[in-house]
Amino acid sequence: MNEMNEKKIKKLIINNFSGAALVVAHPDDEILWFSSVMDSVDEIIVCFLANPSNSEISSGRTNTLKVHPAGRKISSLGLDESQTFCNADWRSPEPDQFGLKINHPAHALKYAENYGRLAGALKEKLAGYKNVITHNPWGEYGHEEHVQVYRAVNEIKKQKDMGFSLWFSNYCSNRSFKLAMKYITGLQSGFFTLRTGKDTAGRIKDLYTGNRCWTWYDDWEWFDNESFIMDNDGNKENLKYGRMPLNMIIMENTASEPKPSRFQRIRGSKKIMSLISKLGAAYA
Repeated sequence: MNEMNEKKIKKLIINNFSGAALVVAHPDDEILWFSSVMDSVDEIIVCFLANPSNSEISSGRTNTLKVHPAGRKISSLGLDESQTFCNADWRSPEPDQFGLKINHPAHALKYAENYGRLAGALKEKLAGYKNVITHNPWGEYGHEEHVQVYRAVNEIKKQKDMGFSLWFSNYCSNRSFKLAMKYITGLQSGFFTLRTGKDTAGRIKDLYTGNRCWTWYDDWEWFDNESFIMDNDGNKENLKYGRMPLNMIIMENTASEPKPSRFQRIRGSKKIMSLISKLGAAYA
């Protein structure tokens, strides 16, 4: 696997990424994982806005987007989060048609419903774009909704009337590494590397922090560079070796699933599981 040379990178940015869309799961993801391309793209689409369990974060996000330096080119689909963070078993993650298998039935239903809403809204938003940039298949550090956004965009890409090239980020963590290996082992694909936009990202972080809706580490220091990998629909080759740049994050708390006692009360809900099964059949 060969990294694109500097001349090709510049040509790609000028010819393509000036007419590209960036799709992120939550407000602040645009600066955490995509700061190098945020200024180059034509549109930034934020999928989830409100956190149903935290009104302060919800209102803070809304207020931040109103004064975001990206101006009119950043918008939100306005979906509520499914509250599925750390609801997958990251020790043995199971991809499914909505992103990942979720262990909490009620949240799994919301996750499945959100997939349908994402697929419909994003198809309309992404029509006409030649390039789309989004989260990677393992959700960067391991976020279930990041995985879901990738899955929705990837499925839209496959539709005959779309036809855009899809690029995903290169961030990973000790929590998501096992899932990442399922995708990148034997993967042969092009990638390019850019300098992160630390100054711009830092200023926008201050906006999120001021509005009390920053959801990442307070003392976070950006990597010097970040890479974007072309999605090739999982086409793999029998390689003796390959090269894949990863920005690796080591997290102290890698909780892989909630405590069983928290969910035993509703784990056996046949009605909820039946609804999830019907939604799965609709997108199979």
